Amino acid sequence: MKIKRDFAILISLFLLVFNASLVFAAPHLSLHIVVEETISGTPVSATFTASGTAVATGLICVSGDVIEIGSTAPINSVGPFQTFWVTKQFTCGTDTFDVEMFVRLNTVTGYTKAKWEIVGGTGAYTDLQGEGRLKGTPITLGVTILDVYNGKVY
Repeated sequence: MKIKRDFAILISLFLLVFNASLVFAAPHLSLHIVVEETISGTPVSATFTASGTAVATGLICVSGDVIEIGSTAPINSVGPFQTFWVTKQFTCGTDTFDVEMFVRLNTVTGYTKAKWEIVGGTGAYTDLQGEGRLKGTPITLGVTILDVYNGKVY
């Protein structure tokens, strides 16, 4: 009988702690970033505009600068598709957050798709986390691209 009672107490305690952690977890806020980049220069840099609940609540700034701080040579090429890693740094005033992406490029059309994740930050963004997807649409093939990031941050 004592074992059943102890087990019931342990289960109750676990459920209480688990439910409390859900209540106090940071909310996931939507983030939409648009960047028109000239990709033929070095380094690749541009300005961005952001919207969504992450911007409305003041977590992320409305606009800032973005620069490519790292990339790999194509990892895999199949037909017209290449995949590679890219890291970009977004700057809002003196604070930054770094986004790492695994990109899939169609070398014929210039369209890209990517999964992104925040991998670091400074200042107000030191503890920022988040992830999402990117779609890149060529404006001038091989010269400029419109990148649209959609995801959640917390």
